[in-house]
Amino acid sequence: MQTRQLVRPLCFLLLAAAAFADDRLPDAALRTLRAHGGTHPRIFFTDAKIADVKRSMEGPLAPAWAAVKKRADSLAAARPPAYHEDATGSYADPEQLWQREVGNNLPFLAIAYRLTGDARYLKAAKDWSLASCGYPHWGVGRSAGMDLAAGHQLLGLALVYDWLYRDLDVGTLATIRRTLQERGAVMYGASSTMYWRDEVLQNHLWVNITGLSAAAFALFDEEGFESTATAWLGRALGKFQGTEKALGPDGASQEGASYWGYGVEYLLKYWSMASPLLGENLSSKWWRQTALYRLYLTLPRNSWSRELTVADIADTYNPPGYGPDYSLRRLAAMNRDGHAQWLAGELERAGLTTPAASWLNLLWYDPSLAERTPADLSTMHDFSDMEIVSARTGWSGDESLLVFKCGPALGHQAVREFSTDVGSGHVHPDANHFVLFGSGEWLIRDDGYAWKMTDQHNTLLIDGKGQIGEGAMWFSGKQQLLLKTQPAILRATSSAEVDEMTGDATQAYAKATGLKRYLRHVLFLKPDVVIVADEIELAEPHRLELRLHPKNRVAQGGDGVYVARSSKSVLRIQSLTPEGVAISEGDLPAKDREGKAVPLYGMRFEKEGSSWRHVTALSWSGAGGEPATVRLERDGRRWTVRAGSRSAVIHWQE
Repeated sequence: MQTRQLVRPLCFLLLAAAAFADDRLPDAALRTLRAHGGTHPRIFFTDAKIADVKRSMEGPLAPAWAAVKKRADSLAAARPPAYHEDATGSYADPEQLWQREVGNNLPFLAIAYRLTGDARYLKAAKDWSLASCGYPHWGVGRSAGMDLAAGHQLLGLALVYDWLYRDLDVGTLATIRRTLQERGAVMYGASSTMYWRDEVLQNHLWVNITGLSAAAFALFDEEGFESTATAWLGRALGKFQGTEKALGPDGASQEGASYWGYGVEYLLKYWSMASPLLGENLSSKWWRQTALYRLYLTLPRNSWSRELTVADIADTYNPPGYGPDYSLRRLAAMNRDGHAQWLAGELERAGLTTPAASWLNLLWYDPSLAERTPADLSTMHDFSDMEIVSARTGWSGDESLLVFKCGPALGHQAVREFSTDVGSGHVHPDANHFVLFGSGEWLIRDDGYAWKMTDQHNTLLIDGKGQIGEGAMWFSGKQQLLLKTQPAILRATSSAEVDEMTGDATQAYAKATGLKRYLRHVLFLKPDVVIVADEIELAEPHRLELRLHPKNRVAQGGDGVYVARSSKSVLRIQSLTPEGVAISEGDLPAKDREGKAVPLYGMRFEKEGSSWRHVTALSWSGAGGEPATVRLERDGRRWTVRAGSRSAVIHWQE
């Protein structure tokens, strides 16, 4: 024990010394920071702000306070979890992610005491904080003190220290201060050595550096600590300014709608600290659009459940684990965005928010901003940097939703700016992939949070091979960035009757495949027919395969028609160009997130050749209904699809 006590401060001093040479705050930021010295609380709120919250606790903030109080009461009556290391099972947890909740819980107790003065909350905040400080590791092995568990713990402890500075006993303050200094030094070192150190578009960097920043903001005016704290803050500011430059203008996230909730929460937390304490503010156009990303990837609300809230693109999981109500509230207030305010309210009323940091509703909710339904918004939105198109039949809550994706892993702006991977791990190899939701359930699905393989998506394989970056638990975006490959959506237009999209995924495939062109034309004959027309050309013949993954199993209905039935829907799938095409269905080999073999149901449309034009018709109805029959009329280069009185022309490339 004595050795450990001697070594850790020595490491701390060495890391701190290195900091002085590497990182500096701008002079103006340093002056702003020093102006806040000697005052607590100062992170997220001041005494004046908390007084405003108190005045609103029985008014517009009453629901938010009730939720926070309920969580704080539960925590005050519970004991913090004992330290344990989970090194068993198919997916051992070296990050010790169970500790995230310990860090998440601390602010609930601290703010409840700050608002009420109830000694129960103060005692519980002390007990939980000392438990956190007493854990021998925040993560084990290469993750010890250097990843998400540590990021959450640093933030939680920093807020307790700042918010309860005047109320905690000297011994407890000293223990928290020492822990923040020592473990903050470890995280600071990790910010130049860990895998996430340069991944400015990745949630691990955002979470970890936000935790480091909170520790620095809490401690910067402690005797002898300013130089170390400002070095931490200088490095953090540089990384988050890098994020601001890297974010595309469209507001979309390559990590998917679920991870969007996690990542945007921590970005907002950082800038909510940096704005008053450093005078530094977010600047990217991304912030004005990103609430629309969450809105347009939200499933029709009359189908919401814990398992159905957002479109399954990239590493999506349901229910999303963080918020997103309080983040949407913050975005709503920043942009005077009533649509974001409405979505936050709808998710809260449906009971589909996650209270990881719901105490932020007390600080970020602006009740003067009215909710605004999305009825006045277009039913299609093109996120043109990330190349994701969301097309729906309306905003009634019972609409159908089609999401089509065909872009670079990190978006066009990142391709222009970077030649190294800055955060593509949660991306899927899925250019020209789409998912379809109708009649209250998934009709055509994504593979979820899984091994990154193209064959688990609704797109093209060439000789059984997929797209650049596939083949592991995490997507590898480095080669795409080195090659400057940019698959793209060439067309995205909407009318009352038909939405049309064209994706060019040619550059998503290695040149060794000989692929010269892969265009996918998607026609959405609203409300219940989707046409998928694929145009493939290669330098020489290869074995070509188009995958399709219906949510429900299909049965052959004759004449090349396949039908999937469930308690909610009937889906009709038909190849309108079956000449020379082998069609099969069944469980296909796939891998889950940990690489374990699992079955994934799908259909295969296969053909040998150097060129192929294939048209698939999807039509659906509610259970017991009869989906529309679709016909294809060919007149030279003019191909027309008809579904009853509806029609559309396929715009083949000339």
